[in-house]
Amino acid sequence: MNVNKTWFYYGNGIDSFGKQGLWEEREIPRIKENEVLARVDAVAICASDVKMIKMSNEYPLFRNRDFKTNPAVLGHELSLTIIEVGENLKKNWKPGMRIGVQPDVYMDSIRYCIGVTVDGGMQKYMVLQESVFNSDYGVTVFPVTNNLSYAEVSLLEPNACIEAAYRPFSRTQFSEEANLVVYLDDDIEKYDLDLSINHKSKHLVKNFIELKEIKDPFQDVLIIGNPKEEIIEYIIQHLDVNSVFCWLAKEETDIEISCDIAKIHYDKIFFTGTCSKKLSDAFSYPTDRFSLKKNGNLLIVGGAGAMGRMHTLRAIMDPDGPNIIAVTARGETRIHHLIQSFEEIAKKKNKQLIGVATKQEGWEEKLRSIAPNGFDDVVVCAPGVDPVDEGKKFLNPCGKLVLFSGTKYGTYTKFPIGWIPSFGLKLNASSGSSVDDEKEVLAKIEKGIVDPNKNVAAIAGFNAVKKALKAVSEGLYPGKVILYPQLDNLPLIGITKLDEISDELYNYVEKNGWNHQAEKLMFEHYLGKEDL
Repeated sequence: MNVNKTWFYYGNGIDSFGKQGLWEEREIPRIKENEVLARVDAVAICASDVKMIKMSNEYPLFRNRDFKTNPAVLGHELSLTIIEVGENLKKNWKPGMRIGVQPDVYMDSIRYCIGVTVDGGMQKYMVLQESVFNSDYGVTVFPVTNNLSYAEVSLLEPNACIEAAYRPFSRTQFSEEANLVVYLDDDIEKYDLDLSINHKSKHLVKNFIELKEIKDPFQDVLIIGNPKEEIIEYIIQHLDVNSVFCWLAKEETDIEISCDIAKIHYDKIFFTGTCSKKLSDAFSYPTDRFSLKKNGNLLIVGGAGAMGRMHTLRAIMDPDGPNIIAVTARGETRIHHLIQSFEEIAKKKNKQLIGVATKQEGWEEKLRSIAPNGFDDVVVCAPGVDPVDEGKKFLNPCGKLVLFSGTKYGTYTKFPIGWIPSFGLKLNASSGSSVDDEKEVLAKIEKGIVDPNKNVAAIAGFNAVKKALKAVSEGLYPGKVILYPQLDNLPLIGITKLDEISDELYNYVEKNGWNHQAEKLMFEHYLGKEDL
């Protein structure tokens, strides 16, 4: 096992994935004392893998990278088995242990992103570097049990991103270590500022000119009164990353503010407010501030793709989640696949699953008939202005809007910011996940609340990696495509067509779905009988 097979990306679109379209052989490096060599058992293809290939150096983490001398090895949704352990790690990690990975790693405040800035899993074997075991947030790998399929372990990371969408994404209180900008509108009445605002620096401003004189990004903002639209728009534009926006409105307002969608999505901004004129009321939010409303109704916009399906399945399986789940997509085919996949599960959970194709005439009336007062929760799973605008259109003013899909900076649309103080609208966002999120998914798998296997749509072996990436780029499969690097000759194939390679495997999956036993049958078919 001295030679490794690896798919390299050379930075010029899909044609530059692989050398002349093929994987390459490299010598497996010797591990250092704080490293581990692992076998790559499965890799789930992520939409961001496709995005990286398309964007090349325009992808934020690929800026200034010389792909000719430093090609990338993609793949960050991983299931691994330890092969060799460095001397300093032998106490806690042993050969043969199966592990999951949180790929977004920081050590000494430097980002080591597996599958992006650090070699990922589109290879037979990979080295887990010291950053994984000594990150700024602790160890970012964790053991998993042998009864889990390789597929579901690789799907822990994307499911953790789903989980993170329903947990705090930013700080939720003012911080004395932050700067505070207080904007006082005209004709202010009595307000009760009954929480500490002893910030390290404060700026008290009463007009646009004074506001523009502040040079630093705004870390904590307190708006008192009902200023003009241009004031609020300027404030939001100048919010810092990980900031808090609090609006104590004088009276109810339905004002909409033009905002950069990417800023709302990525910059970890916490929005809150109230019309009660009491500061503590703005920070006294209900227990479902981040979770889906129990027994409520949920709209998932652009929800028939891989990540939207995960949101859908999570909502169906959540015993404290919504009773009605509506999912939109442009075309009927993906909606049909989603309903076919999850309708029976929804019925068993006494929940109603409704698919709506937005190309169909009367789709808006159908959604309004489902939730005449608007949906309690709206999750946007597609990028761009149109999906966000679609979600807003059907949102209950007292509800929650969750931005899940990334959109490039500089893409603007109007958000109902006035609903935040007036009616308690929650404006949440999520990007990425943590080790704790992945462990939460593991716990839910054990309880039967989450089943990542149900989102496996297709499988492929090592020789078919490039073909599988093209298929994901073209949206050929409604769910996730799982790569099995240890199987060279497994073709790219949908799990509904497994009879093309094995009747036994097809019959099993037709009855039981994709799982650990299905993988065992697959490996036996290609490698002979051996334990997984």
